[in-house]
Amino acid sequence: MTREEIVKLIENSLLKDEAKRALLTLIIDKGLTREVIDHIKETFDNDIIDSLKEAGVDITQTEEFKSAESEFAAVAEQAKAQLDSDMSGIESEMKKVQAEMGQQLDDLQAQVIKDKIAE
Repeated sequence: MTREEIVKLIENSLLKDEAKRALLTLIIDKGLTREVIDHIKETFDNDIIDSLKEAGVDITQTEEFKSAESEFAAVAEQAKAQLDSDMSGIESEMKKVQAEMGQQLDDLQAQVIKDKIAE
């Protein structure tokens, strides 16, 4: 969807005016980033869930919802573990590079001193 289509979708939706303003302001301020699109989807999802609850239907208590929520939590935990592992590897690599750079700097300083002495 284009930016204009998303704006029209929000404007023509049954969302409350404050929610519409908040989403449109977010689009203006940050553009259509992945984060903004996710926020828009979440706002619509929450509005649907709230509307169903007001009608006496609580889909959050269905087996499908609980299963999807559990699956999402597992995937999120796996992604977090992968991120932590990747960050640990990056930190280790950074320490190695810093040590190598420190050694190269020491070698360069030693060479400058040797060159000055040789003059």
